[in-house]
Amino acid sequence: MRSLLKIALLLTVAFAFYACPSDDGGTSIVVRNELEVYNENIDQIEEFLHTHYVTIDADYNTVFAEIPEGGTQQAIWDMTELDTIQRKLNDINYVIYYLKMNEGQNLNPTPLDSVYASYKGIVFEKVTEVVGSVSTTYTKQTVFDQALTPTWFKLEDVISGWSEIFPLFKTGDFSENPLNGDVSYSNFGAGVMFVPSGLAYFNEEKGLIPAYSPLIFTFGLKGLRYRDHDGDKVLTKDEYREPEVGDIVDYVNGTVNFKKTAKDTDGDGQPDYLDIDDDGDGFLTKTEVKFTYVDGGQTKTSYYPFQGATTDDPSTPYDDRRGIPRKFTGPIVSPSTLPSPIEADFTDVARLRRHLDKTCKPPYQN
Repeated sequence: MRSLLKIALLLTVAFAFYACPSDDGGTSIVVRNELEVYNENIDQIEEFLHTHYVTIDADYNTVFAEIPEGGTQQAIWDMTELDTIQRKLNDINYVIYYLKMNEGQNLNPTPLDSVYASYKGIVFEKVTEVVGSVSTTYTKQTVFDQALTPTWFKLEDVISGWSEIFPLFKTGDFSENPLNGDVSYSNFGAGVMFVPSGLAYFNEEKGLIPAYSPLIFTFGLKGLRYRDHDGDKVLTKDEYREPEVGDIVDYVNGTVNFKKTAKDTDGDGQPDYLDIDDDGDGFLTKTEVKFTYVDGGQTKTSYYPFQGATTDDPSTPYDDRRGIPRKFTGPIVSPSTLPSPIEADFTDVARLRRHLDKTCKPPYQN
């Protein structure tokens, strides 16, 4: 079975529910009321959290077990690492429980970036076994998919529970053994998410996953790639903002539609991360963030980063501390008829960058 997480959610239009089409014989069943299913799922998840404990090794490999009668193990529910986020979808306030075993120490992805992650997916259900006159009820856990070696995923293309939880974690460090090429990871983001079916496969029966099943994913965030969706030389992470309290995240055609929670500088209905002219001034964004420099007697072209580096790299032929500038505010020096740049134009944290300023157009200098 190919990794189920690589398959995007599709919109079931008539009911505004979401399910993942299968390349291995996934089957849709009768669509139930979404709120009813969510209430069942959250009860299942919370019962699991109250009745199970977790053991974790040094690499954050995680095993869940039921607390035996009279057992003294700490329930997941009582762990300080347990937290929640809420996301509104189809007028339902979804709660996603997650364990933050290690936050990581470097970079967070946005819900639109690519992550390099190891993971294990678990489906769980209450079952009763009868042996003779004795019946035993327990929670059966089934691993339906896993990648022990990290794999690349675009967070837009996986179940929406992933795109909500991964941005809460950071990457770590890695090192490569020069003798055999083996890579080891440390201080990476590691956690567990408990995902209601409405943020996963909902009414799809997929392989070992029954319809309407809440899912558990353990994961490690080993790396990420920041993406540039519109190719305008400004990374999507710098053109998209996280949803704030009260924001609604929309899902359209199986992918997250961030138009209500993303920057739209020119108000044209196209979020900046999909808009090649962010401020609507008639000049391409990548033209407005471009600069030239001289290297070895040759004039070359590069693009300003959204935010410049903290310190300059002396090995580069330009000042790495300079980010995308605002409209130049220095004095006009004859014979020029335009203001000259000052250093604050490139570094002021609160500056209105020129690709977002409709009144700032090329040429910027004579």
